[in-house]
Amino acid sequence: MKERDLVEELMGLDNTVFGSQAWKDIENLEYTIGPEALLDQIVLKDEWSNAEMLWVLKRMVYYYGKKDKPLQAIPVDRLFLNMVDILRCLYLFLDHVNPDLDTNMRKYLSVKLGDATWGLNSRTRSYLYKLLEKQQ
Repeated sequence: MKERDLVEELMGLDNTVFGSQAWKDIENLEYTIGPEALLDQIVLKDEWSNAEMLWVLKRMVYYYGKKDKPLQAIPVDRLFLNMVDILRCLYLFLDHVNPDLDTNMRKYLSVKLGDATWGLNSRTRSYLYKLLEKQQ
């Protein structure tokens, strides 16, 4: 039995893409050719592996989180389309797999999704409408 399998069995940890051989391979490739070249290589493919999808999501979190100048120049409509595409993927994944998440993971995802609804709920929409009125 592999060491990771034993840990998963004893500790009740779920098997994830992170730490898998596919993930290690993609990380090694990233270190070899660089993250930009790897991203270009993945994007050119018609079909991506789970590890590639997660690597791209990880890269997106990094870039969207760092708020660099070139990214800030993205047209707002394009940024919204990016987010909608990500949400569609998440929606399809959660609907198809319907994972049994532990309490901590469920709470984390709930908080992050709740934060992401800023601008959608009635309180923040009211605030945004008031800003729009002041600008006009």
